[in-house]
Amino acid sequence: MKIRELKADIRRVFSCKVSTPQCQRARAKALFLIEGKLLDHYAKVWDYGQEILRSNPGITVNIGVKSNPDGNYFQRIYICFKALKDGWNNGCRRVIGLDGCFLKGRVKGELLFAIGRDANNQIYPIAWVVVDVENKDNWKWFVELLGADIGFKQGRGLTLISDQQKGLVESVKELMPYAEHKQCARDIYANFRKNFNGEMYKKMFWRCCMSTTEEGFKSNMEELRKFSQEAYDHLTKRDPNTWSRAFF
Repeated sequence: MKIRELKADIRRVFSCKVSTPQCQRARAKALFLIEGKLLDHYAKVWDYGQEILRSNPGITVNIGVKSNPDGNYFQRIYICFKALKDGWNNGCRRVIGLDGCFLKGRVKGELLFAIGRDANNQIYPIAWVVVDVENKDNWKWFVELLGADIGFKQGRGLTLISDQQKGLVESVKELMPYAEHKQCARDIYANFRKNFNGEMYKKMFWRCCMSTTEEGFKSNMEELRKFSQEAYDHLTKRDPNTWSRAFF
């Protein structure tokens, strides 16, 4: 319920005028009574894992902990539903996007996920993990479990797309050496635009990205070099083999 709706209800039912901060505190207290502490939810993560294992035969759930002298603490959890991995194997393109985002709020962490494309070119979730931090150890753990679930342990015939985060690149090279690992052009352009903003830079970048032949790519890159040597050098350092269609 929105705060202004809560204020209106209180005025209508109780004929009482209350302030916005009062309503905010009251709503927060009500949610706490219903849901409990967010920190307490993590103590139930093993119960959650057992319940989805019971109710979803074939699902993969893996929970990692950090062991300290005073007890075990939640570190990460991997989830891949059987219906999702079967659906990906039976009806989706052999392309997987790997990315992550920060979890905001009282309990920090990161959500890492593997996303596919179905036959209609729509987003198809495959697996996800909640981890304490995005690093090589957690990416390696995720990629290893994902490869075992979808049956592509060595990465043969598989294309991965990512923002080339360092820990992820090293993990893919180690666990899926035969996979084609490409960069997300949108991420590259977002970084490119920070230093080279403007309509001309945008057009030249996407011409290079969408080139279908090596000759066309070299021609478009040469135009960019004449326009700006710094922009040309910036893109050359990002390994065009991983983001230009000419090399796919």
